[in-house]
Amino acid sequence: MVATMHRLAAAMLVLLCCCCLFLATQQQQLQPAAGGNRASLSCIPHERDALLAFKHGVTSDRRGVLSSWRRDGRHDEQDCCRWRGVRCSNRTGHVHELRLGGGSTFRLDLAGQISPSLLSLDHLEHLDLSGNDLAGPTGRLPEFLGSLKNLKYLDLSGIPFYGGLPPQLGNLSRLQYLDLSFMGSMNSTDLSWLTHIPSIQYLNLDEVNLSTVADWPRVMNMLPSLRALHLSRCSLASAIQSLPHLNLTNLEELDASGNSFHHPMVTSWFWNITSLRVLYLSYTSMYGQFPDALGDMTSLQVLDLSNDYCLYDYHDDDKNMCSMITNLKNLCNLEVLILECTLLYGDVAELFRNLPRCSPNKLQELCLGSNHLTGMLPRWMGQFMSLVVLDLGWNYITGHVPYEMGKLSNLTHLDLKRNKLDGTITEEHFASARTLQYINLSYNALKIEISSDWQPPSTLEYVYFASCQMGPLFPGWLQWNVNITHLDISSAGIADRLPQWFSDAFSNVEFMNISNNQLNGTLPADMGSMSLQDLYLSSNKLTGQIPTLPPNITWLDLSNNLLSGLIGHSAVGSANLESLTLFSNRLTGHIPESFCKFQRLGVLDLSNNFLEGEPPSCLRVMEFMKFVALSNNSLSGKFPSFLQNLTNVVCLDLSWNKFSGRLPMWIGSLTSLRVIRLSHNKFFGSIPMNITNLSCLQYMDLNNNKISGSLPIYLSNLEFMTNTSMMGCPDTIEIIVSDGIEIIDSHLNSLSTVWKGQELNYGSIQRILDTSMTSIDLSSNDLTGEIPEEIVVLDALVNLNLSRNHLTGVIPKKIGEMRSLQSLDLSRNMLSGEIPATLSNLTFLSYLELSYNDLTGRIPSGVQLDTLYAEYPSMYIGNIGLCGHPLQDNCSSERHAPKQGGLGRTEEGYGIPFFYLGLGCGFVVGTWIAFGVLLFKRNWRIACFRLSDKLYDKVYVLVATWARARQTQTD
Repeated sequence: MVATMHRLAAAMLVLLCCCCLFLATQQQQLQPAAGGNRASLSCIPHERDALLAFKHGVTSDRRGVLSSWRRDGRHDEQDCCRWRGVRCSNRTGHVHELRLGGGSTFRLDLAGQISPSLLSLDHLEHLDLSGNDLAGPTGRLPEFLGSLKNLKYLDLSGIPFYGGLPPQLGNLSRLQYLDLSFMGSMNSTDLSWLTHIPSIQYLNLDEVNLSTVADWPRVMNMLPSLRALHLSRCSLASAIQSLPHLNLTNLEELDASGNSFHHPMVTSWFWNITSLRVLYLSYTSMYGQFPDALGDMTSLQVLDLSNDYCLYDYHDDDKNMCSMITNLKNLCNLEVLILECTLLYGDVAELFRNLPRCSPNKLQELCLGSNHLTGMLPRWMGQFMSLVVLDLGWNYITGHVPYEMGKLSNLTHLDLKRNKLDGTITEEHFASARTLQYINLSYNALKIEISSDWQPPSTLEYVYFASCQMGPLFPGWLQWNVNITHLDISSAGIADRLPQWFSDAFSNVEFMNISNNQLNGTLPADMGSMSLQDLYLSSNKLTGQIPTLPPNITWLDLSNNLLSGLIGHSAVGSANLESLTLFSNRLTGHIPESFCKFQRLGVLDLSNNFLEGEPPSCLRVMEFMKFVALSNNSLSGKFPSFLQNLTNVVCLDLSWNKFSGRLPMWIGSLTSLRVIRLSHNKFFGSIPMNITNLSCLQYMDLNNNKISGSLPIYLSNLEFMTNTSMMGCPDTIEIIVSDGIEIIDSHLNSLSTVWKGQELNYGSIQRILDTSMTSIDLSSNDLTGEIPEEIVVLDALVNLNLSRNHLTGVIPKKIGEMRSLQSLDLSRNMLSGEIPATLSNLTFLSYLELSYNDLTGRIPSGVQLDTLYAEYPSMYIGNIGLCGHPLQDNCSSERHAPKQGGLGRTEEGYGIPFFYLGLGCGFVVGTWIAFGVLLFKRNWRIACFRLSDKLYDKVYVLVATWARARQTQTD
């Protein structure tokens, strides 16, 4: 019995060992097939071959994403489950996931095409190829992807496909996640294939053109599992469709922003989706009252209804009804509310009353900027203790800033710029602001009274107090904010020197604007240790020389100061300089050749100084140059040759210098030119014919030179001066955006033109563009010949000044087709013939000067011309051949007949031919009478000779006396 028990125990022990050995063997076979968790080779060969075939279709791998995909080498290198981006099943070893996406950055690491070999991955469930350039030679989204029947996740966003979405994607019946956003020029005319994917939970079609899909709400309503729907910027035309039964009961996130719905807000179909947590409807152009149903969407956490009304001027009363009268008090989960450019009227205190005031209040971000809110900020706004971001900028809010705002202890971003706030800001406003990093109170009537010893409880980084009263002393409390990176205290009434601690305290500042103050004294000598990249100190009273500046400086504006001396070779040492503006100072000497290292320079404005000599020719390396302003100096030499390489130059101002010589033929190759000013120089010769190649030119000023020859023909090539739409011409406005602060650089600061008979400062380039100012000024030159008939094609021309030349011929008969003309000056030429009747068609004409020509005949009738004559009664003077209203001569005499020719101008010596003929005959007859009398009258002849002898004697005595006196003084 005992032996039997021993044998039974031994048998059980052997069986147990066999079971353990079997389990160990199975465990080894079922080791994880992904990553580096497996010790044995389990990559399925045909799937490895499929992945290698996919790699073969990739022609570029900039970051070596597929460098581990190889057949040879160590065992772990041959195991495709260990390859980067490949994930295998822990149980079967099949490839389940392929993660090769570039993420939200769309880095385009991989280039090539998507290989059909992926069809061999029968068990593939997750495919992410986003952010790569895998459009292939056809550029079409591959239809064969619809055969990957096991796919649950497909992300092709950012791949630059074009064409239509293949309906074969509807075969992916197990798909739960589909992202086809930002794919270039994709479109779809039918989305019904989506109804074959009932399990889809996430759908992103951002920027896919769906303009012809009218039933898109009905299709989406047939996807009951949908949780997130993104249809931003899809060119959808309407969201009015009615849905009898709403199936989207699980939808939590909807983004329909960037579509042009253009219908009342209340008519949209999605307000009854109470499950929504996130709703983005910005820039949809919906208008009217907010729906009452919005107050019942208690699950909402994020609501963005920003619009673009602030960019347009709506005159339709129905579209001016946006106001927040809907009660949002029940939206206790609301964390983010963005209503920028949405509310066209409303009281800010009333709006705050309609916000959720649940306990605890979860509202963290409130953006109400760029609206028409009025009224005063409520003192009880401190109850919104969870606020992190508060933006009320660009409104009409009045009154004081309440001290209770200082209770918002979680606030990191406060923006109240461009309102009508007044009163005083003290330390009490920031008593509990422990987390405040961004503050913007710019462009209000606020006075900042903070002690220089006060140290704020927070670490401010962005400080904007432009146009707030902070002076007259430099605000000393800023020295304790060593973490500031952006500082704007421009137009702050500071009349002080820059403090000694300036360079140390602001060593971390990257953006600084202290312009339009009354800063005096010199710039700190130790600025070279600062981190400044953008520095604006214009319109102050700074003196002395320019010291060595920070090495990382890229934008520098020291204009309109009293800086003097030479421009030092090491003062501006940054090779990354992009904008250098030093106009209106007292700088002397030559433009240094060290400027030639600024190869990234786009703006160079040295106008209104005392610079001399020729600009260095090495400046031709500045291929990015767009603005060149050297006006009002004493620069000399020929037309600067370095400009020939600057094909991107948009504005060129060389006026009021001593340049001379001929205008080069290559000037026509500067095809980006919008503004050219060469006035008040010594240029001579003819205008190059190929100047008409400058199709983007809108402002040409060559007045007061010695330019001769005739006007160029083919003026119709100046297309910007016509009323045709000009696409492709460079924009001349440079805008720096730094955390919402825009600085518009007004280059070519003192742009003037002869306008309505006098030279007026027309402002900056910005104003020239904003007012569509187009001008040609060739006055005070030596131009000859006729005015070409082609000039009438320039129907967008606003100012034309050809005065003070030697032009002949007639005024173009079709000049009335230049309907945009506001100022026309053809005075002081030799123009003849009649004034064209079409001149009365110029309804915008507010200045006309035709004086001192040889014009004849009847003056055209018209209310416009009569009005101009009443304001400028000298506009016809010097043309004595003109007659008719409004002149007193009624054209009744024969001398006004056209066949008599022109009755010329008299001021400059041009009379009628009969006058000169009579004058000549009178001179000849008078001379012969005098000689005849002396010839036949002996007494007169003797008296004449005696008179001449006496005059000779007197002159001789005077000369001899003067000569002797000079000799005596010399001895």
